[in-house]
Amino acid sequence: MDEAARQPEHWGGGVRGEKINRTMTLAAELGCKITSGALAAGSLLPTEAEIQTRYGVSRTVVREAIRHIAAKGLVTVGPKVGTRVRHNNDWNILDAEVMRWHLMAGERRRFVEALYEMRLINEPEAARLAASRITPEQSDRLADALAAMAVHPRGSEKLIIADLDFHRIILEATGNPILRSLGTMIERSLSISFSLSWRQNPQDETVRQHARVHDAIVQGDGEAASLFMRRLIESAFQDVVAALYNEPAAAAAPPHPFSANGSAAPPPAVSQVAWK
Repeated sequence: MDEAARQPEHWGGGVRGEKINRTMTLAAELGCKITSGALAAGSLLPTEAEIQTRYGVSRTVVREAIRHIAAKGLVTVGPKVGTRVRHNNDWNILDAEVMRWHLMAGERRRFVEALYEMRLINEPEAARLAASRITPEQSDRLADALAAMAVHPRGSEKLIIADLDFHRIILEATGNPILRSLGTMIERSLSISFSLSWRQNPQDETVRQHARVHDAIVQGDGEAASLFMRRLIESAFQDVVAALYNEPAAAAAPPHPFSANGSAAPPPAVSQVAWK
């Protein structure tokens, strides 16, 4: 056998690489059906043979795809009982692929609301903590991220990276390792939502919203940092909803993390102001 054929690099571009692609494509197809509710909790997936026929793949691809989604908690596999969809309480919801599958689903409004509700619970308090804990080096990096948002083209990859950096640095500046890891866990979904919100909001206004958070943090004003971060996230939620559902941004009530029934609800009057 040729020596190159023995190397992983060669395998990735040949038959093995094609099989991996088919496996991941099938896993994404099944994952989207589960996260969208098309395959409900407790329901059985089609048999291996049925999946093979439906998608034109081998038994190995089917088994590896099911193993992949099972590792994320979406299904359970039992001998002679088939593959059954698990309740969403059991899913690894912060897994990057599971989050992406939610956002690829036709009905994703509830997931988008849950994502922003989670951000409203965590990021304003993170900004408050960062105001009293941020280091000079982190302050410099935060300023660099803000500056990058002002110079890169609207909706560009570099602008999205700068936006992500801005929020990650604030989480890092809390000094709390769990909060710091939050940015990494939700990075892919935030990348998608940031790209949508930047398309809606004028760039200078979005930069101004971030600048108010930056200024409050570096000035050590935790109350203002928390307030401006809350307003920033609420505004971003309105923009994402407008992009996804063609709703006027002003009509999209931001999710409120402290509603009585846990669903999205209008926040207090101070949060109803439009900061456009």
